[in-house]
Amino acid sequence: MDTITLSAVTREISEQLLGGRVQAILQPDEQSLVLEIYNHSERRWLLLSADTQHPRVHLLGEKARRGIEKDSPFLLLARKYLRGARLGDIFQPAWERVLHLRFHHPEVGTSTLVGEIMGRWSNLLLLDPQGIILEALRRFGPGESRYRVILPGKTYVQPPPQTGKQPVDLADLPFFERLFNQASANTPLWRVLVREVGGVSPLAAREISYRATGETQADVAHPNARPQALLDAISWYRNLPQQGGWAPTIALDPSDESPAALAPYALSHLDTLRYYPSISEAAEIYYQAVLSADSYAGRRKQVLALLEQARKKLYAKRASLGKQAVSEAQVDELRGAGEWILAYAWQTQPGDAVLKADTGEEVLTISLDPTLSASENAQDYFARYRKAKRAAAKIPSLLAVVDRDLAYLDQLQTDLTLADNAPQIEELREALLVSGLISGASTRRQQPIQRSRPLRLESADGFTIIVGRNALQNEQVTWKQAKPEDLWLHAQRMPGSHVVVKTNGLPVPQKTLEQAASWAAYHSKARNDTKVSVIYTQRRHLRKIKGGRPGQVRVLQSKSITIPPEAPGQER
Repeated sequence: MDTITLSAVTREISEQLLGGRVQAILQPDEQSLVLEIYNHSERRWLLLSADTQHPRVHLLGEKARRGIEKDSPFLLLARKYLRGARLGDIFQPAWERVLHLRFHHPEVGTSTLVGEIMGRWSNLLLLDPQGIILEALRRFGPGESRYRVILPGKTYVQPPPQTGKQPVDLADLPFFERLFNQASANTPLWRVLVREVGGVSPLAAREISYRATGETQADVAHPNARPQALLDAISWYRNLPQQGGWAPTIALDPSDESPAALAPYALSHLDTLRYYPSISEAAEIYYQAVLSADSYAGRRKQVLALLEQARKKLYAKRASLGKQAVSEAQVDELRGAGEWILAYAWQTQPGDAVLKADTGEEVLTISLDPTLSASENAQDYFARYRKAKRAAAKIPSLLAVVDRDLAYLDQLQTDLTLADNAPQIEELREALLVSGLISGASTRRQQPIQRSRPLRLESADGFTIIVGRNALQNEQVTWKQAKPEDLWLHAQRMPGSHVVVKTNGLPVPQKTLEQAASWAAYHSKARNDTKVSVIYTQRRHLRKIKGGRPGQVRVLQSKSITIPPEAPGQER
């Protein structure tokens, strides 16, 4: 759910719920909250979901069912502060995916329910009148976010603003003229908008590009591409929240008429559209279809919870290592303190707590332990110096291991998203359990797992292409099935499949290279992007990372190709 869709929902629930009384609160699942609000002689149900894959806020057509067996701490506190309260204010910060619902309770006073609809960082929080966090659906400690801490008792801080982007409401004609001058001739305008303008999602960017040029893939060299035309389309988009010219729309997949996209405006760049009287009705239909489309959603959710558990453990370890980290200057300072204590030992008296040492450039103030002699104080500083020196040498390598493990979790999460059957999902669970990244997890297998195999395909030129579909398969494909002269491909700087072209000593034709690259792009985190940069090299130019996880490699040299992702058998 992007910011413009949330704006439409905000206006709708403001019209229908403002002033209403909360009669009941329940959790249909661990990531969602439903408020039953009575207003204008009607009961309505408001869903706020912090689902990391499909976060959303909208009204429901009927009462939701309770989905968790035991009341969570967040639900219990929400009932205390919100049940019986009246909804006094609804606020969405401009062009942000954040919603504030302020309630007034006759006994416990004012509190605010905040919904942050932001993908992986989605969250629900309950605040007191001073903005102090009472509770959060997801807690984030200092090691998990450098910008803010989400814990009870901490002051609530808004999500960090987008950096390096021009706010959509400040984008003017000179800005777009500069954009046209700087943009690459072969980069689609919609991608430029997503990269340079805040508050514009990929779906909205495609619609803006289409309204400005008549094509979604138009670039700056397109005959209809002009800064003024782009400004006019952007002006239409950014005026929607004020004008309220909503046209809730679902775009349908032409092949099976399943919902493919949701927007509060007409998606004129798509062909098969269906319009609805309210954005909540459209959103409910869209998300029901999207969530029910995955028959393995339950299995994925369980593995995703394990991944989040492992990720939190690593964030905590990184934070602990950060506290232990000592700079070279601090190390030298400890050694210097010991040396100066020995140099001034002759004037140090028993019971002194401070030593003033004149270095010739400055006067150092060195703390002493009054119960120790000068020599013992010096030896204490030398001991701390040796310990700090060891830490300074050791901690960077430990931090590198943590970062490698976090990258491995990113790979497993991408594998989980792309897995299309139960055996693949179970393989990922097993890989995570045996990795040692889950606290207290048993590595004993309950029953044999049916192993999935890498894809074996044939290119248009008759070359065999092997695609690893998870980290374990990547390890097998690269180091057991590929020979040194075979061609190896991978989406650049993101989790994805290892793809190998079996060359048999022959040069790889351009068509085969493009096919293999498009399949590598498709089997990566960037599957839904228009174009993806894919690196390729001979397998001889790869090295295993010492102590690395399955599928982690170091590339010594490579070339790259930018190509649209394509599923095998569906190439253009």
